[in-house]
Amino acid sequence: MAQSQFDFIIVGGGSAGCVLAARLSEDGHKRVLLLEAGPESDAHLADSPLADASRLVLEGYNWSYQAQLRGSLSPASDQVRQLFADQPKDKHPPPFDYRVGKVLGGSSAVNGAVALRTFPRDFARWAEMGCPQWSWQHVLPWYRRLETDTDFPGDDLHGDQGPMVLRRPDADSLHPLDQAFSAACQKQGIPYTEDLNAGEAPGVGPVPSNVKQHARRLDVYQAYLAPVQDRPNLTVLTDVLVSAITFSGTTVSGIEAIYQGHFHRFEAGEVVLAAGAIGTPALLQRSGIGDPAHLQSLDIPVRVDRPAVGRNLQDHASLVIWALPKAGVCRRGLPWRQIAARICSGASKETDVQIGLLNNVESHTVPKFRHRLEYPMIVGASAMLMQPAARGQVFITSREAEVLPSIQLPLRENEQDVHRMVGAVRQMWRALHDPAVACFLDGIQFWSEAMINSDRVMYSAVKNMLNPGWHASGTVRMGPEHNPDCAADQNGRVYGVTGLTVADASLFPVIPSMPTNLTTIMLAERISHALRTGGLDVSE
Repeated sequence: MAQSQFDFIIVGGGSAGCVLAARLSEDGHKRVLLLEAGPESDAHLADSPLADASRLVLEGYNWSYQAQLRGSLSPASDQVRQLFADQPKDKHPPPFDYRVGKVLGGSSAVNGAVALRTFPRDFARWAEMGCPQWSWQHVLPWYRRLETDTDFPGDDLHGDQGPMVLRRPDADSLHPLDQAFSAACQKQGIPYTEDLNAGEAPGVGPVPSNVKQHARRLDVYQAYLAPVQDRPNLTVLTDVLVSAITFSGTTVSGIEAIYQGHFHRFEAGEVVLAAGAIGTPALLQRSGIGDPAHLQSLDIPVRVDRPAVGRNLQDHASLVIWALPKAGVCRRGLPWRQIAARICSGASKETDVQIGLLNNVESHTVPKFRHRLEYPMIVGASAMLMQPAARGQVFITSREAEVLPSIQLPLRENEQDVHRMVGAVRQMWRALHDPAVACFLDGIQFWSEAMINSDRVMYSAVKNMLNPGWHASGTVRMGPEHNPDCAADQNGRVYGVTGLTVADASLFPVIPSMPTNLTTIMLAERISHALRTGGLDVSE
């Protein structure tokens, strides 16, 4: 590296990082460095798994994080040593593979390309929790700015000039099984809606996706960063592991990183963290910002006493019912998610669960079906709890950057969450048994009518089958400085230091009710604007 001094250093080249790099480098007088721990994107290659939105990418482009889904541990030194040294591993439940994206484009490059906004009520809650600059009227212009919605051009709710191209399957391209699932939901009283990115009442309709044609993924790297990557003031480095943030007193001076096997130091007036809700709090903790007792147990000098860093971890609890399709129903390369519904689980009158059909899923990507050679493709129905009560945490167990952090995410511990998912599973069961849907299937796996009708059995089964949705959020919560549960202000500026901003899903006070990618892009758009102008424009 001939150049080591920049105006902005962005740590993390995922959804948020690609937006930040593209927007901050629009000012040709600012030198911008983007650092990504994973490889360059190869989505331009026809045979790249990153190009195919019909499948999740689970190997080669992912972090090897693991999450404990039961119980919760304090990051106090004695418990950390017990868990990661002499404690027998069989005393703990097997962890869940937390395969978030590790490549330019981040999770947007490996996920299902679902492009759903979250609800106005979520932003009302953010405002109530001390973030009034994030109310719905403030964020809607930025949702519009990021998108080109091909189905609703030129109206007041959608954008038509943004980098992210959104489209829904039309009637001609909708798979007959997806049509049948939609009709089955409507028979249960869920009204049809053409636009799941409008409103928050119950509804079933086509899923908006960031795809080019059929199932070709258009991730945030391709949409935002690739078109501007040759700007002379923008430097993008991949396979860089950032170990710590450096300071001069309480002012950020840059970062330390391992690049091409060598130690490097890069300097900047502003460091922007976009490493995600797992990587961002881990980097802050390695840099001395967090819970003093935790940091001292790892011999890390305490720079800022902020125990909120790493806490408030949230994710969507999810569950899938798998079914075997009749011959010829599924085909490789076709979209896997065309129809979804927001529903009431029955626990209250508010929509609290999203359900949807998973079609054309390759069996080898689902562990329990990997060896069912007679069924190379399978079908599923998924449920996602919009607002789980469960809260977890992320904490490092070593000051070494190569050691992945511990993720505690007790999604299976909250009784009300489990009961809500029981209601969702029963509604999915009825949809799958609608004659128009059942005629496509050879049978549903694991679940039976006797199970569905038993409250006791259902509670136990659902409790043991809940998994995260890989939508980590909230671990550097934004809010008032006097609130000990908050670690950054509404502009993403980390409390206690100068020149350090967070601009990813770590900031969410509570998780969005919908998948988080589109809301993360919107947040990165707003924070990049704030960095360029000196603060959020509350007159928007």
